[in-house]
Amino acid sequence: MAASKIIQTLSHPLEEIPTKVKPKLKKLSDIRAVVFDIYGTLLVSNVGSNSMSDTSVENDEAIKEALIASDFEVLEPKEKLSEQYVGYINAHYDIRRSEGILYPEINISDVWQDYLNELFTQGIIDGDLTERSIKRVILNHEFRVNPVWPRKGTLELLRSLQDNDICSGVISTAQFYTKLALETLYQNSLDTLGFKKPICIWSFEHWHVKPSDVLFEACISGLESLGIESDEALYIGNDMHNDIIPAHKFGFKTALFAGDKKSYNITSRESDVNACKPTVIFTEFSQLQNCLL
Repeated sequence: MAASKIIQTLSHPLEEIPTKVKPKLKKLSDIRAVVFDIYGTLLVSNVGSNSMSDTSVENDEAIKEALIASDFEVLEPKEKLSEQYVGYINAHYDIRRSEGILYPEINISDVWQDYLNELFTQGIIDGDLTERSIKRVILNHEFRVNPVWPRKGTLELLRSLQDNDICSGVISTAQFYTKLALETLYQNSLDTLGFKKPICIWSFEHWHVKPSDVLFEACISGLESLGIESDEALYIGNDMHNDIIPAHKFGFKTALFAGDKKSYNITSRESDVNACKPTVIFTEFSQLQNCLL
C-alpha cells in the first residue's frame, strides 16, 4: 500500500477543544514570510504534539496491528513489544545526548530498523525486512497512535499567503512522515502550497528539536537566502517554551495559537514568559488571516 494511502486510511477529522483564552490581535505589516510549527498548530494532533514527544501513547496492540498491516507475521513475544520499542527510542536519544546535544532528535527510521532487526533475530516476527517494509510499519504505527488532521482555516490561510506573495516555511519537531502527512491531507505538494524549501526546517534532518538554536539559525539562513530579514517573518506556534520564546530570541514576530486545549501550552520559566510577549494571540486561523492580510 502506498504511503499516502496508509495515511489517508488512518486519518480522520479530530476534535478541537476550545480554550477560554481571549485573543490579542493587531494588524501585522511588512510580513514577507510565515513559518509554522506543525503538530498542535497547523495540524490537529491526537496527542497534542508529535508522538515522539509522548511515549505514553505506545501500546502492544498498535505495534502488532502495524506489523500485521505491513505483511509481517507476529509470533508470541517473550516481553511487551512496546517496552522494547521505547527502549530503542531511549537508546537512540542517549547516543545524541552523548554527543553533547542539549535538545537531541533521533531518526525514527533508524530506531525501527534496529528494533525490527531485533524482533526478527528473536523469532518474534517473520517477513521481508526491507527499507520499504520498514517504512510501511512506521506509517502504520504512527498514524494509529497519533492521527492528525488539518486545522480549520489553515488551507485558506496558506492559499491567501500565496496570493499575497508571502512565503511559507516550517520549523517543526518532525520525522519523514510529517512531510507526507501534510502533502496527503492538504492534497498538494509543499511547493504547490507555497512552502519554500530553504525555510522548511525539519528536526530529524538536524539532530536537534525545538527550542534548539540550531533549528532557528537554519531558518534564519534560509530567510536570508530569500532576501528576507527575521523581523519580516512571523513564526506561529502553540507552545511558549518551544515556539514563541526561541522565535522571539531570533527576531521573529510571533503568533501564539491558543485555540485548542490539547496543544495550547504556556508553561515556561515565569521570567522568560514575562520577558517575551507574543506579537499576537489567536484562537482561530481566520483571526490570524485578518491580521496578516
